[in-house]
Amino acid sequence: MNLNQLEYFVAVAETLNFTRAAERCYISQTAMTQQIRSLEKSIGVPLFDRDSHHVQLTAAGSAYLNEARAILSRSNEAIRIARLADEGVSGELTLGFISGYGHSDFIPILRRFRQSCPGIQTTLLRGNSSVLTDHLVNQRCDFAFTISPFQRTNPLLEHRHLRRYPVMAVLPAGHKLSRKQAVTYSDLEHCPFIMMQPTDRPKDQMEESLLIYRRGGYLPQIAAIEGEPETLMLMIAAGLGVSVLPEYITRPYENSKELAILPMVRQDGAEETVDFEVCWLSTNTNPALERLLSVME
Repeated sequence: MNLNQLEYFVAVAETLNFTRAAERCYISQTAMTQQIRSLEKSIGVPLFDRDSHHVQLTAAGSAYLNEARAILSRSNEAIRIARLADEGVSGELTLGFISGYGHSDFIPILRRFRQSCPGIQTTLLRGNSSVLTDHLVNQRCDFAFTISPFQRTNPLLEHRHLRRYPVMAVLPAGHKLSRKQAVTYSDLEHCPFIMMQPTDRPKDQMEESLLIYRRGGYLPQIAAIEGEPETLMLMIAAGLGVSVLPEYITRPYENSKELAILPMVRQDGAEETVDFEVCWLSTNTNPALERLLSVME
């Protein structure tokens, strides 16, 4: 049995005439008769009662007709879905993002993507930069929103700059540095730091530690590690440490009376910033990737 035979069977069942069914399917009447006989042989029961004057469905043929129509309908739907997936308007896409990124432009991007491509099933995966790189390379993730400097060494990844954010120092209210206009890394050298990172990540791989070491010349004293911004802010307000975070994370807390949020500057007085980007495996052929990139543009 094949889909052509099902189409021929439905044509005969609907016309009850082999000649008209053959014309409808653009084959000869002889070929139509042979195909129906072949189908009946493969099923093991007659589907039509027929003689030289009339054609009629048997009880088995009537029952089979509904199923044949359903199979053909599902086949056409499968073809439609496959074509849509090839065009990138349906299918699946797994998006990775670093901790805290939900407070950035990530949500508006996802909303626009969902509105533009409602047929694409989107799965979200949170991790730190090195974990997301591993997910991309091993194709457990299609697309990652992450920090630029920590991905450039991997030649397998494509990159696109997304946005540059100021970096802010977050201190407990009343901290000795809270009255300054801006804070340098050297100002924070002897402060205990609370890092916003997954707890299972080695301290020497933390993005914040690497940034502080590059800009300030020292490895920070890490007092605690926290993965959720809300908990991290409570810990800072309680005086357990300080933190250095992108502005999009600190924005909801800028009017807090329990925190002092100050811009970070480099030693030369230039504003400290961090670049965010999206990256993906260069050999990833998921058509939905191009759809997401076009939405972001």
